[in-house]
Amino acid sequence: MVSFFPSPYPDEILYSILARYHIRSGNTSFKVTLRELFNVPRNTATADLPCNLDLLVKNLPLLSKHTVEELIQKHTLYPFYAPFLPLERASLVLQSMRSESGSDIHRRAGIMASSVTTPRYFRFCPLCLKEDLQEYGEAYWHRLHQTPGVLVCPVHAIPLSDSIVPIQGFNRHQYCAASLQNCPIDVPRESYGSTLKKLLLLAKDICWLINSDIPHREPSWFRNQYKALLIERGLASTVIHKTYQKNLADSFLYFYGCEFLESLNSGVSYDEPHGWLFKLLHKRVDSSHPVRHLLMIRFLATSIKEFFTTNYDYRPFGESPWLCLNVAATHYLKPVVTNLVISRNHDRNYDASKPVGTFRCSCGFIYTRTGPDKREDDKYRIGCVKAYGQVWEEKLRELVETRKLNVHEIASQLNIDPRTVNRHAMLLGLEIPWKSLPQSLEEPSTDNKTCLEEIRAKHRSDWKVLQKQHKGLSKTALGRLASSTYEWLRKKDKEWFDQNSPKSSITVTSNNRVNWEKRDERILAQVKNAVQLTLSAEKPIRITIGRIGSTIGQLRLLEQQLDKMPLTKAYLESVTEEVEDYQVRRIKWAINKLEELGEEVTLSKTRILAGLRSSQSQKVRVILDSELRK
Repeated sequence: MVSFFPSPYPDEILYSILARYHIRSGNTSFKVTLRELFNVPRNTATADLPCNLDLLVKNLPLLSKHTVEELIQKHTLYPFYAPFLPLERASLVLQSMRSESGSDIHRRAGIMASSVTTPRYFRFCPLCLKEDLQEYGEAYWHRLHQTPGVLVCPVHAIPLSDSIVPIQGFNRHQYCAASLQNCPIDVPRESYGSTLKKLLLLAKDICWLINSDIPHREPSWFRNQYKALLIERGLASTVIHKTYQKNLADSFLYFYGCEFLESLNSGVSYDEPHGWLFKLLHKRVDSSHPVRHLLMIRFLATSIKEFFTTNYDYRPFGESPWLCLNVAATHYLKPVVTNLVISRNHDRNYDASKPVGTFRCSCGFIYTRTGPDKREDDKYRIGCVKAYGQVWEEKLRELVETRKLNVHEIASQLNIDPRTVNRHAMLLGLEIPWKSLPQSLEEPSTDNKTCLEEIRAKHRSDWKVLQKQHKGLSKTALGRLASSTYEWLRKKDKEWFDQNSPKSSITVTSNNRVNWEKRDERILAQVKNAVQLTLSAEKPIRITIGRIGSTIGQLRLLEQQLDKMPLTKAYLESVTEEVEDYQVRRIKWAINKLEELGEEVTLSKTRILAGLRSSQSQKVRVILDSELRK
């Protein structure tokens, strides 16, 4: 048991605390220091995820308030990795850190399998170092500065510097404290240029993460969060949750830029469908590096705090329960439906990516509609009735056989077409007091004026009652609730219908016109960046208006309003490629690639690498032969 232990400084990594203990103990040998702290002459000096912490705490002074949990949570990088690990693996990492054997810690944390590199040398912020010397009289290693992905200081917004102390030193059992001798302040630091702001945001996200005591999350939780946000961004299907990989890669690269991603060893390629960006969404991948999770989170969510404190769930039809739209039921228009099945729209006339909801009520009424719901009155909408159910059928039987109403009165009460009344009455074998309806929607003979007036009065009365029951709804929304009354009045009593319906809200035209000159300049800058991004891709990508529009998220604007932006139009006309031009560029790229690899440049190899088909135009064949002769 040691007689003293240094008080940790703010954000000091445990490695640094142990290094300061060695200096203050006066020990000349690290073996003596390790024996005092861990009861062993050898213990690997690990910076990020140290082990043997149970023995360390056991050897601290009697009045020490330090616990294993506190040291791990506040002075190691465990809080950086744990939130992204499954519970079982997070527990194993924690167990290894407490035990004497820590050889498997990095494998369990997924660090060894990741291409995101860890720092080679301890890093420091020159301004933080000066402040530490002034306030505490000595320097120390900050935990945040040693965290992968942190390349700038979030406090002073300047790039971090490398010390001369390797994180995996020549002597694995030696703890080296920070000092002016091993932290050269005057050495030029790396300049990150335009990526500095993005690196600063990432550093702040990591700082929040390791200081917020975030519990672990299962990989399925992250996948569900990402997919819900991707659907909201239009980067995934609303039904089968299929990710639109090219659009995602385009938007992700445009959001971050290649330089920023390469600085974090997290580049994204259009031609890597199995790259790290898409593995985050894959069920068979149980964990990915925290840096890459943080990149996805910043790309999709407003902030990392909001992401971890909000459960995103794409609900195209709102929250359960939903309304029962069975007019014959006592719970009509009440939220009692809890059974909803969402499927794809297989109708060729509709967008297949839109969800179709099938609502099943306990009364037997089953209806569908295509989503998502965008307005408040969408919840009253029925696309198709799959089954009316026993309650509705009993109501129909009552109206037909007991009350002996005519077909149009029944249609009005049940909000359906008269032909639907006729069809279901015959299916149920009811004794109908009217003749079978023709296929047309003609009313009974107008010679019977009394009957026509009764029908008109009934529809007018129903329409007025409907407006009183649902104040504030538009004419169209009311029509969805009483389709037969709506259609009858609209066709047979239009003048009265227009005078006694909710007035359409008058759209106030804004005087703020679009400044197309400024928009042209702004869009041109975005288009130029997108073109440069496309040209810098590892493999050639054809430059088209559609590709550039998707990349900057302005596809509709470029397709429909390009004539109003002459600068952008002229630039796009100068850079967009026809198929032949694109094939020529691929040929030149393929030849250069073969030469870089030191391979023989042949016709067959060039065709395969350039992805050319067996037949090309005369122009492409001539250029191909010419390039090969060179």
